[in-house]
Amino acid sequence: MMTPGTYLKKRRVAAGLSIIDLAAMVHTNPRWGGVDKVAWIDRIEHDVAALSPDVIATLADAFRFSRTVLEQLITIRSYGEDAIDPAPRLCMTCGCSEKDACFDGHATCSWSGPDSCTACVPAPFPSFATAKEN
Repeated sequence: MMTPGTYLKKRRVAAGLSIIDLAAMVHTNPRWGGVDKVAWIDRIEHDVAALSPDVIATLADAFRFSRTVLEQLITIRSYGEDAIDPAPRLCMTCGCSEKDACFDGHATCSWSGPDSCTACVPAPFPSFATAKEN
């Protein structure tokens, strides 16, 4: 199962934000400099720093993720995989779920496999026969 920090990192990357971009967007109290914010975000994404409600709200202001999914992942990390039934279904590439599907401006993604969404599945390579016909 994906950890809360990994989930947040995948959703940040899916939003097109680098860790430096995110550090520039978030406000901390006490006020930290950019290097300190980058280190703090890195600790969050490596499940070292705590995820308080204020931290979650700050991150949610910067990029899209499901607070419900994050809370479920925190519960699973604290109490084991049997604590949430069913566990959230997540794309292992981008971290999307049924509660926060990828959106390309026209439509949302769907499931292409047990742990991958259609936005992350690479386009299939044309077969030799198909390529030869074109």
